[in-house]
Amino acid sequence: MIDAVIVQLLILGVSLVILALSSHYTINAIEKLIALTGLSEMSAGFILLATLTSVPEIIVALFAVLDGEPGISIGDILGSNVFNIGAVLGILGLLGYLKTCCTDMLLDLTDILFLTSLIPLLLVIFSVSSPVVGILLLGTFVANTYFMAKKRTPTVEVNGNSQAVKKKGRMTKVIALLAIGLIGVIVSARLVVSSGIEIASILGAPAILLGAKVIAIGTSLPEFTTDLAAVRRGRVHLAIGGIIGSNLTNLTLVLGLVLLTSPSVDITILTELLPFLLITTVIFWRFLTRGGISKFGGALLLATYLLFQILVI
Repeated sequence: MIDAVIVQLLILGVSLVILALSSHYTINAIEKLIALTGLSEMSAGFILLATLTSVPEIIVALFAVLDGEPGISIGDILGSNVFNIGAVLGILGLLGYLKTCCTDMLLDLTDILFLTSLIPLLLVIFSVSSPVVGILLLGTFVANTYFMAKKRTPTVEVNGNSQAVKKKGRMTKVIALLAIGLIGVIVSARLVVSSGIEIASILGAPAILLGAKVIAIGTSLPEFTTDLAAVRRGRVHLAIGGIIGSNLTNLTLVLGLVLLTSPSVDITILTELLPFLLITTVIFWRFLTRGGISKFGGALLLATYLLFQILVI
């Protein structure tokens, strides 16, 4: 038994590393996509950066549902969201990058994020069926994407066929890079789910808990690395837009698809995960209304995440 656990842990660890590296490689094309699509920095962060950094969660969700273990994906989604705000924004705030980052759009998106975080409570409090909640979440995703897609920067006319051809060539290269990265993400995500199921089965641990505390870190590492690179370049709004957008994508698109395709979901562990999701979001919102996340605010967010890891068992 011990040997089997060790082998599966090694597979899980290596798979998480490959998953993080593949995801980071995929997301390296984001800044080029910003220029090519004409989206504003905030819109790019919300739509492009958020969607692509949620690819690991999406692929993990797909394999988890196919293997009949949606709990792994649900734990991954909620755990990733707590990690994104508590750990990622906490560390960036602690390093002093987010002292002045508040905008009206950020406040609006944070309000939407908090309200969206309340939707899964319907499963716990009112025992609403999973497919119904899934439809509500998917509808929210469509509405959010439409809202952000309207926030475009003025387009610039391209003069001359040579520039048009050059732009087309750049787009082709970006798509090729994304395709290579996605292959790595898919293969590693497949191994993450299969090894996670084996470990949970051998130890008798809830799959949703493994997803929330272990797999979530691996699937969220792309957010941390890309956002750290963004703030170092002074693109704070791109980073925060990516975090909020990633969390909204996880909660609406990914969780919505999981709940829609998995009518029978064990919601017991949600009562432990959801409070931390709401608490980190409220702390983030509170400091954002003051203009940004101070070093104290970053430390508070990070401490909340560490409590999450300690108390959720």
